[in-house]
Amino acid sequence: MSSGSKKIVVIGIVSNAVVTLLKFISAFVTTSASMMNEAIHSLMDTLNQLFLLFGLIASEKAPDQDYAFGHHQKKFIWNLWSAIGLFSIGSGLGLYHAYHSYSIMGEVEIEAVSINILNFNISGILLAFIVLSASFVIEGNAWRVAINEFRQRTKDIDISVVQYISEAKDPTLVAMILEDSIAMFGILLAIIGISLSYITGDPLWDILFSSLIAVLLGIAAVFLGRVNMIYLSDIRHLEIEESFTSICKEHSEVELCHDVKSIVMDENNIVLVAEVEVREEALIDNIQADIEQERAQISEYIELRDERSAVFATVRRIDYIIEDLTNQLQQKHPQVQSVTIEVGIYKG
Repeated sequence: MSSGSKKIVVIGIVSNAVVTLLKFISAFVTTSASMMNEAIHSLMDTLNQLFLLFGLIASEKAPDQDYAFGHHQKKFIWNLWSAIGLFSIGSGLGLYHAYHSYSIMGEVEIEAVSINILNFNISGILLAFIVLSASFVIEGNAWRVAINEFRQRTKDIDISVVQYISEAKDPTLVAMILEDSIAMFGILLAIIGISLSYITGDPLWDILFSSLIAVLLGIAAVFLGRVNMIYLSDIRHLEIEESFTSICKEHSEVELCHDVKSIVMDENNIVLVAEVEVREEALIDNIQADIEQERAQISEYIELRDERSAVFATVRRIDYIIEDLTNQLQQKHPQVQSVTIEVGIYKG
């Protein structure tokens, strides 16, 4: 999954870098508030995706003395910085620019400015439409790559894109889908705002829709910040805890299961800790064959043979129960990387 996330992030960085350059050129030529906010939007997307890439690289480091379970949560720290910082800054800059454009409204018209390219005189409105159309195609390709990755990961799961985003199955992929979707919607808002200003001659439409683009950035900041905060708050995975409890209830040798707790390190790494009590009679019945095997293997210290055989057989049986419970849980939930089970004897 990490390689797939890296792929869509790198494609997103390249796409947004190109789009950012085009939009800033068009914004300075046309003096459109919507175009300038779209340029700021794309710049924030580019920087945000760079942060996502840094986070993915940091999260792949192996466990060490300071990070016993690995560095997985570092990507959420990078994501949180980008969401709260970059998108909030982008939203603030966008709203400020919209206000500044409103304060000087009427002094400059989009159509009044033109640019000469290869002896062709292109009006500001035409240049804006060309850049926005090209940007929509480029952003659409990045969005397509992200959606294909989503479909690949969920081909065996009945889940919609909206549900996947709302449940934050993979915050990195969620961020890419959401950013590309908002970027495409922002481009449509810019086209509408510029068109209405050109048709009516009232620049207020351009300023109004540029404000909506800035608000979109703010909404993205709040949502992505919330998503990554969840993964940084030692959140439990209740579905996996319930699955483990069900497995214990169906196990012939387990009587009770309690103190089941889990910690989500990231979407692919979950730690589970639990206490189980095994049935004394079931344990005794099932270790008889193990005791006979131990007796056959211990030839020295004849006087201690029965006692040692019983101890070794009991330990072996408990190890088998722990391994069986762990395997059943990991088969159902492969993202569970570490399971710690404390076993006691239930005597009724």
